Amino acid sequence: MRVPSFERFQRISAAGAFFVCGMVVGAAVWSGLANEQMNQVILRNIELKEQIDNYQEELSRMQNDSEKGSIIQSILVFVEEPAGKTPLDAVTERELKKRIRDDLTGFRGRRVYNIGKDAQFARSLFENKIYSGIGDNDYEVRISTILVADGVLQVWVQAKVHLRP
Repeated sequence: MRVPSFERFQRISAAGAFFVCGMVVGAAVWSGLANEQMNQVILRNIELKEQIDNYQEELSRMQNDSEKGSIIQSILVFVEEPAGKTPLDAVTERELKKRIRDDLTGFRGRRVYNIGKDAQFARSLFENKIYSGIGDNDYEVRISTILVADGVLQVWVQAKVHLRP
């Protein structure tokens, strides 16, 4: 029995290999796009959950407070980007905001006119405070600005990774 020579099938096998390589590259590109879209959905979900938490807290406070004009009703925390360093990821920033807001809940319900005394207390409370166990790092937090307007305590903080000794 005679075996046919490979030269007859060389072009067909080259075209088949090119087709298979194209399928592999196409699958890799498709997977990358799907992962990027999932990442965007997860980040948007985190933002929306944070908004829902804020709205639920504000709603429950508004139902309980009687003097809404001169009392701190809500607390907003802003994490400033460190200069020249990589910004914090969304999950870390959300956890830091949550922990800082929990630490500042003592200011909720206080009169706006007494914020001068309370601001010094908050500044001393957060002077180089370290939040541990957020992801794989510890973060050192400092208050840079405190502002009260329309019953909202707005706090800007600077967070940087704390290096363990």
